[in-house]
Amino acid sequence: MRMKRTISGFTIVELLIVIVVIGVLAAISIVAYNGITERARFTAMRSDLSQLNKLIQAYYAQNGSYPITPGVCNGVSGNWCGWDQASGDAFIPGIVPTFAASLPQLPATNASNDTYLYRSPSGTDYKLIRLVGAGLSASEQSAFADLSTTTCSAGINTTRWGYWSSSVSQCW
Repeated sequence: MRMKRTISGFTIVELLIVIVVIGVLAAISIVAYNGITERARFTAMRSDLSQLNKLIQAYYAQNGSYPITPGVCNGVSGNWCGWDQASGDAFIPGIVPTFAASLPQLPATNASNDTYLYRSPSGTDYKLIRLVGAGLSASEQSAFADLSTTTCSAGINTTRWGYWSSSVSQCW
């Protein structure tokens, strides 16, 4: 009597289906992970700006004026002071160490035009903005809509957003 031997295993079609399913699941998880890291970056930026704005308001409450920026700050004229590795906490005069031990820091790997900027030539008004060198993506634009202005020329908000006193122009 001869016994029929059965060979068990997977067919090539079954293996291809499994590989496709694994690939689809990997693609979905990569997209989800990128969305989470992008939202975390937005949250950190908003938190830093909010903290800086609160420190400026505390300075105003104590002194009756906003921190005054010099005519030339970090080698740039026009009363704009920007955060960089060299100036660090000094870009908003008078805040450190009275109101905070240090100001929020940007990663050293950021481009030189990816920074915080502060301006208050007279102490009666101020602008605090976050300048993003590469501009904001569409999702970033919607995430920061409440910190942007829509009353300026086209494209002005693609790289800048922040806080300002109510009496100044929202245009940068």
